Amino acid sequence: MAKSARPTPSLIPAVLALIVLVILGYLLFADLQPSRTEHTVTPPIEIEEAGQDVITEETIDIAPEQQQVMEEEASTFVDNLAPEPSEEKTVTITEQQGEFVRHDGTIAIPKLEQRDTTIGELMEDKSLEADTPLTLQYTETQKQTTTLDDLDATTEDKTEVITLEQEDGSRRQAPLADLMNDKSLDKSAAVTVITETERTRQTTAGELAESGIEPSQQVTATINRGVEELSVKEIVQSGELPDNALFYLHRVTERDRQGLWGIIQSGLIQRFRQGLTLEGIAPNKNMVRVTIPADADEPLPTGLSSFLGKVLNNKVETSYIYNFTTRAMGHNPDLIHPGQQLILIHFSPDELKKIYLFFADQRNERAQSFAIQP
Repeated sequence: MAKSARPTPSLIPAVLALIVLVILGYLLFADLQPSRTEHTVTPPIEIEEAGQDVITEETIDIAPEQQQVMEEEASTFVDNLAPEPSEEKTVTITEQQGEFVRHDGTIAIPKLEQRDTTIGELMEDKSLEADTPLTLQYTETQKQTTTLDDLDATTEDKTEVITLEQEDGSRRQAPLADLMNDKSLDKSAAVTVITETERTRQTTAGELAESGIEPSQQVTATINRGVEELSVKEIVQSGELPDNALFYLHRVTERDRQGLWGIIQSGLIQRFRQGLTLEGIAPNKNMVRVTIPADADEPLPTGLSSFLGKVLNNKVETSYIYNFTTRAMGHNPDLIHPGQQLILIHFSPDELKKIYLFFADQRNERAQSFAIQP
């Protein structure tokens, strides 16, 4: 009898076993925790892809240590903003720049007299000593005889206005091009050209005779009749303020067209931006200053007053206005007179520190952007 064929082994069990092994391996490896450590970088670093210019701007939080350094800078700045009072040292208040002075400090104010006069009248004034300082402001007039043809050949800018003296002594002013196009004028005839130049000259009363200026010359003379020393306490006449109270002092000039608001604003901007050179502030740093933007007093987009706007409004309403000619104190911000008045704005040290810190915070919160090239 013939034997039956041997059955062929099936591959199905082997395939099923392999699938089970794969599934078990996946489950085991997927359950493991990642071994790498992630770090948060502040400020964030953004990787720049090739061909792309990436600029990022991030607002960063100021670390507590950095905030402490800023507060120390602010305190040092305010503590040194005004000199310590002493019998030998006074703060001179000029028309060029305002100064911060302590409540118990002494100031010196130059006694200036302004007069519209002539050189001859000044030379005859018996009240002036030979060494009395004078500042003269006047218009120097020069006359030159030439021709229009010569002027045309030597003047590059044909729109330049030329002043001619006429036969009757009157003056005619016109651009050179218009004079050359005027057919009624003889371009080769002699003409008298008048040139006027504004001059400022520092001299003394004793030097006027040898100054070379004509005695008939009209001038605006500022006469310096010495220096007057005043105590800030005596001016303010207030015993309620502590001696560490500070005053910003400004002598009113013709340039103060924006009134008290502009005086205080420009004073703060100038003194804070100018800064102070002090030792031992921080490694590799000896200048303490902060920038107050020129538009920092403008209202916010919401219409509300800005930080500096609120400060200025308060100071305008509480300012002292001292007339050192009449020795009278006033508080009306609409009545200020150039050459006669001294503006005194009271600040506590804490107020000035807050101003410093506010704008220092704005400076440090600006984004520091950088990219890493691949």
